[in-house]
Amino acid sequence: MPLAAYLAGERIEAPFVNDADWEDLRGRCKTGETLTMSCGQPGKPRISKNGLKHFYHHGKTDCSLHPGGESADHLEMKSLVAAAARDAGWDAVIEQAAPDRSWIADVMATRGTEKWALEIQFSRQDAAEFRRRQERYEAEGIRCFWLVPEVNREAAAAVPSALIGGESGARTLSLPGPFIVPVTTGPAEAINSLLNHGIKQRIEPVVRAYSLETAMIKCWRESCKRWITAWRLESLQVETRCGYTGSLVAIHHYDSRDFLTDRVERLIAARVMPMLKQADLPAPMFLATRFSKAADRSYLAFCCPFCNSLQGDTPLNHGSVNWRSYVVEGWLPLPISQGVLSREHLCVDVGRGHCSQEPHAPEGPTFPDGKAHWVRATPELLGSELPPLPRRGERKGQ
Repeated sequence: MPLAAYLAGERIEAPFVNDADWEDLRGRCKTGETLTMSCGQPGKPRISKNGLKHFYHHGKTDCSLHPGGESADHLEMKSLVAAAARDAGWDAVIEQAAPDRSWIADVMATRGTEKWALEIQFSRQDAAEFRRRQERYEAEGIRCFWLVPEVNREAAAAVPSALIGGESGARTLSLPGPFIVPVTTGPAEAINSLLNHGIKQRIEPVVRAYSLETAMIKCWRESCKRWITAWRLESLQVETRCGYTGSLVAIHHYDSRDFLTDRVERLIAARVMPMLKQADLPAPMFLATRFSKAADRSYLAFCCPFCNSLQGDTPLNHGSVNWRSYVVEGWLPLPISQGVLSREHLCVDVGRGHCSQEPHAPEGPTFPDGKAHWVRATPELLGSELPPLPRRGERKGQ
């Protein structure tokens, strides 16, 4: 059920024809004028039960471009997308056919030298077919973006895509968010953001709070055996320039095959150590480069604040070590690895501009040094989940 057709050389897009002109069109078709649809086949005008104007094949035909017709949902989305593209300042053509009619784009949006094929795929399609059709457009210098329902969520992940939600008359589109949760908005806003470069490839975060993991252990040296506090940076609560919040969690590895010569905790030691010394915890370990006879090398590791002996990394990963997490609310100047910041997302100016797309490679260690993952997108700080560092005397009697 196409939405575009030609009559006497004039291109007609059904959703945008007013009622009076539609009746005139129907009359002309009844008197013998030939209506040719975008697929090249003859057709007739019709209005669906939902009130959507469209065309349909006249009699039996073998149409490879519109096999089995199109659903009312598909027709609705095509008209919504075309209208949104025009409102966003683009020329939008419904059912734009290739010169050889080897393909028909649901909506082709053009402005200057830029071209976007906006494809809607309600029926099930596998990932290989998504990629094949995507590459077909790219080979002709056309960018392509797919709008799909839940049934195609996984397969469409192989190409740039957004999820269609809502019911007829109240459609939504879910664009990528900077963390895990997508950003759901109306079709008009979503298409405007897509076409006018509102989807950015990098986030620009500021750390608003962070959590420390601490563990009370005994110094291994027989002549010392004092209780001391090991600590490490566990997670970051960040806010992007465009107003999203999320948490980045480190996955710590203490592997004897990978001794670190530098680590991100060194960069924040001057800020963290005074807080740990004032907390109701044993004296905190300090970071220093020491030579380890067991490892036969020097590396940066935690040391005992009483006897200065290197405590080693591997023992801290032992199952008997009980780590506890505490939150520290406040800004933290901390470099984050560039790979983690490469997050495609809908970037909205909330009064601070868009996220910078210029990567700045930090010198030295970054968070995370190894594996990490984003765990959620939430406006709540870590303080809603974790306790603050205990003040002196708070742990007595517990």
